[in-house]
Amino acid sequence: MFTRTPIVKQGKGVVETLNYRSGGFHPVHLRDKFKKDRYQVLHKLGHGGFATVWLARDTARNRYVALKILAAKVSRDCPEVEILRRLKLGPEVQGKAYVMAMLDHFWIDGPNGHHLCVVSEVAGPSIKQFNDCPGQSSGSRRLRAVIARKVALQVTEGLSYIHSTGTVHGGTYHDFTTANILLRLANMDEWSEEEIYERLGKPQIQNLHRSPSKEPNPCTPIYTINAISMKEVDPQWLSDQTMIIDFGIAFLQEQSSIYIGTPKSYCAPEFMFHSPRSVSSDIWALGCTIFEIRTGCQLFAYKGKPTRSQSLMEMVRVLGTLPLKWWDEWEEGREWYALQTKVGGELSDVIQGSLYTRIIDVGINDGLHARTTSTHKDESPSYESGEEHGKGTTSRLIALVEELTTSEAEEVIARTNKTDPEQIVTNEGASSGNSSGNRSGSKPESSSSNAKSGEKSISSEHQEGSSSSNVISSKTEQPENLNVIGDQTTVRRPLESVKELPETLETMEFLETSGTRVTALEAEELENLLRRALMFLPEQRLGPSELAKHHWFLDDFND
Repeated sequence: MFTRTPIVKQGKGVVETLNYRSGGFHPVHLRDKFKKDRYQVLHKLGHGGFATVWLARDTARNRYVALKILAAKVSRDCPEVEILRRLKLGPEVQGKAYVMAMLDHFWIDGPNGHHLCVVSEVAGPSIKQFNDCPGQSSGSRRLRAVIARKVALQVTEGLSYIHSTGTVHGGTYHDFTTANILLRLANMDEWSEEEIYERLGKPQIQNLHRSPSKEPNPCTPIYTINAISMKEVDPQWLSDQTMIIDFGIAFLQEQSSIYIGTPKSYCAPEFMFHSPRSVSSDIWALGCTIFEIRTGCQLFAYKGKPTRSQSLMEMVRVLGTLPLKWWDEWEEGREWYALQTKVGGELSDVIQGSLYTRIIDVGINDGLHARTTSTHKDESPSYESGEEHGKGTTSRLIALVEELTTSEAEEVIARTNKTDPEQIVTNEGASSGNSSGNRSGSKPESSSSNAKSGEKSISSEHQEGSSSSNVISSKTEQPENLNVIGDQTTVRRPLESVKELPETLETMEFLETSGTRVTALEAEELENLLRRALMFLPEQRLGPSELAKHHWFLDDFND
């Protein structure tokens, strides 16, 4: 069923612990060939709980593919092929191009059982891998604004296509997240094998330890292989086209979902009130994903695994009050909310949530510690202090000033330098409050769960809204040391200086300069879009086809 060209290398240790036993993974080595020698393994793309994934060459079509080999025990009942077939046979509409296409599938017999193999398109790093989130000590890295909006639109249209086929994506542990959205590699099929290793890294192997007295175990490979570190791939080899992946436990809309577990950063609130997965939970995850694509950081980030109450508290902090019916099922939350919204309480001035501030603050935290919510048993999520709120208000004013003409900005700066800092904060607060009122008044229909800013009772709020390794090359001889590809943490110069460095033009255009701010106009439009996707009640969320019409995706905002 397959042939293998043995490659033996000396190594130290084991780089991974995989399920190589009866019912588990099929042992794979470099240069293995499958399906009558059609697919030849060149590198490893990754592995998960259910499968290993390999970069292979399709010798019949002269192209590179991703070869996914499922564990034997999950191959028999895996619905992935049927889901991928349904997606492949769907109508030729815009979003289809952004969904992973199944190219082939077949079965192999091996020492660990009968394995399903799925051949699909190959792509580069996920958005999650690409982003070096603002707040990490290494600095920040995110897509340039115009690229981020383009990618976000593709993702939205892709999810719209998935839903149009009657499929719900969010059945896997990863759900619909930036981990399942890949950036495609530019013109990859034109790359030679040498260029593959130069740009993606040469395979690194680790021999498995065996007792000299024992015969080799056919169930395990001779060596394991480090997966390609996609986050190390230089952005110049990437395109701005995306691909949505991971349909391993996706399900049809008319079927009941299997709860595997959802990362709390993307978990829809209805899950915490015993509602099933649905297209609406995909939409919530989409909203969280769009925020992450644009800002480079998660909307809901936690240290450790949050409790139900910690997750809900953070949602209220960001988006505003919950629907009335949910408060009755969350007694702890009622008491907490009443305390927090008392006069002078930490939530008293953010009844509508801090979403806008989270957006407008993009860039100012580059290089600082990441903002996360504590999940210690005895701690509630941290909330903005008065000082932090003042900083947020100041950042909003700065964003507005950045849109002034040069002479206007100089006058504002001159006056600011002559004014007492405390007085500035007070004035900013008043200005910010008026601005906030105008924003909420101009688009009340977009509020996901917000009450009127002056009302604090749960019922009245509800009425307003509810919302060191051996290296192996393509040959068997020992190659040179693995090349380091790119420097992700280098601070890029502003776009105006790109012309001086034509050799890095593509990279510079792909990345946003560290410290780049979001304009007030874009922040308002993005907030408006996100609140349409992040409505608390699932039935109130706009579908991806409607969200894709939002002009935030297409406006340039003077980038």
